[in-house]
Amino acid sequence: MTYFAPRRFSLNCILAGCTALSCVTLAVQTAQAQDAEPMELPSILLRYELDYSGRVDGYLAPATETGVKSGVPLSEVPQSISVVTSTELETRSPDEVENAIAYVPGINPSTWGTDDRFDQFSIRGFDMGSSALYRDGLPQKVLSFSAFSTDPFMIDRIDVLRGPAGVLYGSNDAGGMVNLVTKRPVFDRLAEGRLSYGSHNTAEAGFDWSDTISADGTMAARVTGLQRDGETEVDSSANDRAFLSGGFTWAPSDNTTFTLLGHIQRDAKTPIIMSPVAGEDFDASLGALPGDFAYRQSDYNHFKTTQESLGWELTHRFSEGLTYNQRVRFAHQETDYAHLDYTPSDATSGLTYYAFRNDEDARTIGFDNNVEWETQLFGADNSVIAGIDYQYSRSSVTQYYDGTIYTLPISDPKFDFIVTDPALSSRSRTTYRETGIYAQDHLKFANGTAVTAGVRYSWFDNEAADLLTGSTSSQSDNAATGMFGVTHEFANGLTPYIGYSEGFIQNVGTTISGETLDPSKSRQWETGLRYQPSNNLMLSGALFDLRKTNVKDYDLADRTFSSFTQVGEVRSRGFELEARGQLTADLQGILSYSYLDSEITKSSDASKLGNSNAMAPSHQLALWLDYDASAFVQGLTVGAGIRYSSDSFSTQDNGRITPSHTIADMSMTYAADNFNVNLNVSNLFDRDYYGVCYDGYGCVKGEGRIIKMSLSRQF
Repeated sequence: MTYFAPRRFSLNCILAGCTALSCVTLAVQTAQAQDAEPMELPSILLRYELDYSGRVDGYLAPATETGVKSGVPLSEVPQSISVVTSTELETRSPDEVENAIAYVPGINPSTWGTDDRFDQFSIRGFDMGSSALYRDGLPQKVLSFSAFSTDPFMIDRIDVLRGPAGVLYGSNDAGGMVNLVTKRPVFDRLAEGRLSYGSHNTAEAGFDWSDTISADGTMAARVTGLQRDGETEVDSSANDRAFLSGGFTWAPSDNTTFTLLGHIQRDAKTPIIMSPVAGEDFDASLGALPGDFAYRQSDYNHFKTTQESLGWELTHRFSEGLTYNQRVRFAHQETDYAHLDYTPSDATSGLTYYAFRNDEDARTIGFDNNVEWETQLFGADNSVIAGIDYQYSRSSVTQYYDGTIYTLPISDPKFDFIVTDPALSSRSRTTYRETGIYAQDHLKFANGTAVTAGVRYSWFDNEAADLLTGSTSSQSDNAATGMFGVTHEFANGLTPYIGYSEGFIQNVGTTISGETLDPSKSRQWETGLRYQPSNNLMLSGALFDLRKTNVKDYDLADRTFSSFTQVGEVRSRGFELEARGQLTADLQGILSYSYLDSEITKSSDASKLGNSNAMAPSHQLALWLDYDASAFVQGLTVGAGIRYSSDSFSTQDNGRITPSHTIADMSMTYAADNFNVNLNVSNLFDRDYYGVCYDGYGCVKGEGRIIKMSLSRQF
């Protein structure tokens, strides 16, 4: 199909609040600016989808389909939501998702310090990185130690919805969800290659290509790849990754689009290093450990994964106002994990360690089918989404652990000894199935009021099988969840809102005695105010009261951190502030602050009543600014940021504090012709801090200064 207007012109103009005259004027000016030859663009339906889930230039996304599946402007979501845009990802160049979301309010990134096994973070006081990740609206949750990790270079944007989202996404933890949006084929030519080198001998090469591949302009393809070879601060470490992702889009008409997405990935990463602290984990009179001990590990340690995924998205509009949507993904990961890990002791004869090894095979299937019906109701634009979704996961784990203890003298703690693979200890399989039916209605009145309401009913079951003894335990349950919210946009740009949402999660895992865990349920009230003084800037604030039952925590009696306990109820309440977008003609960025008051309000363990929840700092502040310095040096952009997190407890026992810390980051980009030179530095001043200090198990260092220099070219 032939068009003269840019891909996102019409919808973005409406979202930005342009008048009809200004839209027409812009269209005429755009058409006049084009060459005589027309531009080939994809179908209207596909362009509509890209506005809600595609690439975002700048620091403010105009719209989202994460909070309301039919897709709405950000201001109409009756719940806190932030979007990490394509521009932010490219500017800060994070290597992990947890680093990409570090400036989002309510997020406590890297809750377990330097730990590259998978992304870990807390949202609104709930440590849930392992259960909060989604990709393209489908679950991507950790199964045992299989995480299906995604590299930020593979994604276009990250939507962070805070608070329960059980109606739209089924089993979903209390704090919220993080939805990664995979790069999709585009119908404009895109070709980029990049090389980088950085700290700890880390070299990287990547490419990203997309273009129309059919003469009639209905097909496009995209291929993205990355190869990384490097290390971390830890001795004998690995920081290696290789992935290749591909996509194919077919848009044969204005009414149909089909996108196929797949990828393969190989990782070799470094496990977490728990390091004991004198005076905390052992008697200080026994002596001090070497200053670099927190970065020492055994050659036995490794964490290697292989993963593949394949899925598709299909959208077909049957008639004006009636559209069918389907999303499907199959994923598989194999994990080889071995660890010589610290174990608490009285340390009178030295520091004690034990070895364990996990061989894992994890598989997931997810699909979501829904129908959207757009009509007029009560004089308002009404959009109803009704659907059914299903998720299946199976994790098979063979663990080797025999309790053999290795002792290191405190005076000379070296890992220069051979660790023997322990004997087989367990072989288990955990299977989870969930089916849900849901409906959500979004009603937008001409006076600026929008009402959103939804309901879901879910059936789910969890089965744990001991493959050595042949015994099994299972639990089936169901949950009804709802949500309701109202927003009202005033002519002056102010949009107050109030919302209520519910969620649930079937806690995958077992107690130390092998019993399956009970489900958790959550509910949240939230009220907030958004202000959009311009099309490119949004200021927002939110007050919330969030409660969760049967909160899962590690059982400290299990040395392998494979068993869990649960407490009755945790309440988390507080407020968040965020400014995001274009501040001046030359300055854009993000400012966020969150205050959190978390408390265990119900527990079978009376000693925990009144304690704070784990990984829930009371205060967090983040600021990132990008300055266009072209007035001084043509093509130069300078960025800088600072992140502060206050003290927090590591467990629900509140036995140990993780100290507060402040981290600075910076970036610098120089663009000339088709080349970009990027300098990125995280932890600019190489601040020495602990990411976590765990009761009786020592501390884990936060990531030190990482410098990366990149050269990229657009072809």
